[in-house]
Amino acid sequence: MLDSPHRPGQEVGLLTLTRHCRALFVLGAGIWISACAHARPATPAASPAAGQAREGGEGEDPTSRRIAAADALLAAGMADLEQGDLDKAREAFDRAVDLYLAAPGGASADQRLADAYRRTLEQIRLRELEALGAGLDFAERRPDPASIDEVGEIPVSEEPASEEMRRTAEEAVRAEANDLAIDLNDAVLACVELYQGRLREWFGAALARGARYLPFIRAAFAAEGIPQDLAYVALVESAFKPTALSRARAKGVWQFVSATGKRYGLEQDWWLDERSNPEKATRAAARYLKELYGMFGDWNLALAGYNAGEGKVGRAIARYGTRDFWELRKTRAFKRETRNYVAMIHAAILVAKAPERYGFEVAPEAPPEVEAVPIEGATDLRLLAECAESSLEEIQRLNPELRRLATPAGRTHHLKVPLGSGAAVLDCVAAVPPEKRLTLSTHVVARGQSLWSIGQLYGSTAADIAAANGISTRKTLSVGMGLMIPVPARARPAPVRSPSLLAKATPADLQAPQGGVRIRYTVRPGDTLGGIAEQYRTTVRDLQSWNGLRGSRIAAGKTLTIYQGR
Repeated sequence: MLDSPHRPGQEVGLLTLTRHCRALFVLGAGIWISACAHARPATPAASPAAGQAREGGEGEDPTSRRIAAADALLAAGMADLEQGDLDKAREAFDRAVDLYLAAPGGASADQRLADAYRRTLEQIRLRELEALGAGLDFAERRPDPASIDEVGEIPVSEEPASEEMRRTAEEAVRAEANDLAIDLNDAVLACVELYQGRLREWFGAALARGARYLPFIRAAFAAEGIPQDLAYVALVESAFKPTALSRARAKGVWQFVSATGKRYGLEQDWWLDERSNPEKATRAAARYLKELYGMFGDWNLALAGYNAGEGKVGRAIARYGTRDFWELRKTRAFKRETRNYVAMIHAAILVAKAPERYGFEVAPEAPPEVEAVPIEGATDLRLLAECAESSLEEIQRLNPELRRLATPAGRTHHLKVPLGSGAAVLDCVAAVPPEKRLTLSTHVVARGQSLWSIGQLYGSTAADIAAANGISTRKTLSVGMGLMIPVPARARPAPVRSPSLLAKATPADLQAPQGGVRIRYTVRPGDTLGGIAEQYRTTVRDLQSWNGLRGSRIAAGKTLTIYQGR
């Protein structure tokens, strides 16, 4: 059953990127033209593609040159889409349309111009629906690799450290106020040498990045009464990257595995993963480290337990009869990663607190100035970024716990935005009219349905539905089970309870939000394009265009794409 408080069959509001007219493509060509014609000056923006097209057509009439320039921009936008650059694609599409709107007498003054304009809008609209969408992209954010996977496996020299290295380290320890006793044994000094040599670039970047997080890490550790120098555990674990994911599926700045994260209250679901929330994960790490110290009464053993698990450390102590980590390090009690791990943390503290002594010039990243605003339900981060006059990348950087391009459905999420933009974000979100909202559906499983068949009803996929509900794609569904359906913006009919009903559905059965939806229709024996076009209040020409059909013959069983509510 759903964890969400919403009952099956309810709809959850899902805002889309609709603040500017460029995002109104899905409302249909007529509405789009009207909105943009009144929202922008009809002055074409200069572009290299447009200029090249004009130069290549000096002998042609002005209409042909204008069409060629718009086609060049359209092609550039399509190429940008293929590369995944949605913002650049939108810009190219806008410029292509501007060229038509800026024509003397408008886009309909010349029949050739009007035909080309209609063709351009059709192609843009279909690609928007397919690639840009007016709403949510349900793909999960790509994680960063966790440094512990690579750094932890690097061999640490067992050779005695040089006298110069030892003398420098001793001077650093005497000069700095440390709240964790730093061991200056050969293993620790070998790790210092690694940071100065092979890992120099990595260590310097991690130090600079860590400056964003160190103030609240130190505050959280002080509140728990543990050494603040343990902040540099995060440097070794993740290089201070909130979205770091290890091969062992540990995640975040503090590299919690799922079970341990849940044990310390870090929420994890389809929408968000609080292991990647630096503040919440830091408070969890402080409690975990304090608990480990309570178990072993020694910070080195606590650190080994953080890496290998408390059970591993307990068994090592029992087997070898010592509570001295450095003695255990010489045995076969731990894998290489754990043997190196404690030494690397001691070395990281040593170097990070006096980087200039070791030849590092660090340009620390300033902690961001932010405020939190309550966002109700699933709201597109692209819209929120525009409302905050920020970028999608910055909103994601401030909120790394969000796994998708939206805030979570069915609840309030306190979103971090740049300081001073909170009121504008709330006003902007409140101003989005109902007709520009999309819906996230829930579905009650009927007899004989599978994830695949339900996905067909909504234009979603079995994999996305399974992920949204935390179940396996092979799960056998029980009748009456409630599912959350992540319906892409390009395909959002209302819930239909069985495939047989979908085959007989009429436009009234497929109540779509204003702005258009994509419907998957399976051709039945006896169907014709004319009959299907009449049923869905469209045209044969549109059906042919949407499905790449040259003639009017269609075979039973073929799946057609139909855009409704244009």
